[in-house]
Amino acid sequence: MSGTTSDPDPDLEELIHVGSVDEVREEGPEVVNADGQPVAVFHHEGDVYAVHNQCPHMGFPLERGTVEDGILTCHWHHARFELSCGDTFDPWADDVP
Repeated sequence: MSGTTSDPDPDLEELIHVGSVDEVREEGPEVVNADGQPVAVFHHEGDVYAVHNQCPHMGFPLERGTVEDGILTCHWHHARFELSCGDTFDPWADDVP
């Protein structure tokens, strides 16, 4: 899942190899270390997404949550996040980076 594109994102400083798309699809969420921060990598509906692996509400590991219809749900207090951008649906939880 790392590599280059013909039109790289200028804000993207470094790619971190976490495995192949097939590995994430078959094995479920992967957790990788990105500059000392845990990042959860999900495969959903043919795309790959990465979010900080800590729920901003209470710190539960988001790789233990579920993804349905593009919504990542934390299993501790059911905070919900748009997987594609990290925005929260709930007023009591911050967005997940």
